[in-house]
Amino acid sequence: MSKLTRFFGTCLLIASISAVAFADGGSVQGPPAPPPPPPGQCVADSTGQDASTQPTQESSVDVATAVDMLANWLALAIL
Repeated sequence: MSKLTRFFGTCLLIASISAVAFADGGSVQGPPAPPPPPPGQCVADSTGQDASTQPTQESSVDVATAVDMLANWLALAIL
């Protein structure tokens, strides 16, 4: 019976913490997001250039920065 009571208490605690976190419409405070990159240059008239000849942007994610932001956010959430 003690395990069932502890399980129920844990579930109730998680539900109440979730309710508090999402009470403000789901917006929680976290680290500020980096500003989005500037939009690409739009060309109004097409001069017959193939789409494959245009340079492509590499969508690489800086893993160290992402992990650092996650760690900071978790530390702020705990405190």
